[in-house]
Amino acid sequence: MTLKLVLSAISAAATVVGTVSQINAQKRQASAQRQQQQVIARRSQRQAVREAQIRRAQAQAQAGALGVTGGSSLGGGLSSLSSQLGSSIGTSTQLSGLSNRISMAGQSAATAGAIAGLGSSVFSAVDGFGAMGFGGQSTGITPSIDVG
Repeated sequence: MTLKLVLSAISAAATVVGTVSQINAQKRQASAQRQQQQVIARRSQRQAVREAQIRRAQAQAQAGALGVTGGSSLGGGLSSLSSQLGSSIGTSTQLSGLSNRISMAGQSAATAGAIAGLGSSVFSAVDGFGAMGFGGQSTGITPSIDVG
């Protein structure tokens, strides 16, 4: 075997191993990002529930201090707090889902790029176009430009 062939084989093997390692690392990274986004979303939802409970208790305490215990304004205010909580949790869940989709799309793009890089490296290692009969062969014709 010639040195060029040995080096080509070694570089192709190294490219394959590197690309597989890169793809696996990207998958682990995307998984960790999804977990992180889920933790952030849960924390945000818990915070929204806590804030709604505090506002509800404050509204009930103020109503009790004013002697209003069963009025429609108190019920409407408490219902509004519940509605705001639902909206906040829904938005948080939606944003978490979108972040997850963004991460997955990024992982797919990175994987495709790694595979393309692998193909390019192997193509170059086997002399690409030269092996297919293109390039690298002299036609004996020298191009000239007529500036005349």
